[in-house]
Amino acid sequence: MTVQRRAFLIGMLGPALQFLGVAWDLLEHGLLHTHGLAETTFTHLISAPAHLLAAAGLLVSVIGIPVAIEVARSDEREFEELGEVAAEAAYGTQRAGAAE
Repeated sequence: MTVQRRAFLIGMLGPALQFLGVAWDLLEHGLLHTHGLAETTFTHLISAPAHLLAAAGLLVSVIGIPVAIEVARSDEREFEELGEVAAEAAYGTQRAGAAE
């Protein structure tokens, strides 16, 4: 996977979650519960699953977009080195488990 594609996927995770939350909310209020906004309470706004999903998307965006920028600035060699370190750590964990 290229660095640009990896950065794009990381950066779009939060907005995708927000979109799902907003789409769910529009579906719920627009098609399923057409009674209007008269029954909407503060508790509903902070505890409805669609609103929580949109809020989680916002938090993921706050964390994920800076990470995506760092990934975009890096080069392939850094990912190869990271993969080698992860493989060595996994191999070391397997060896330690076998020794016990």
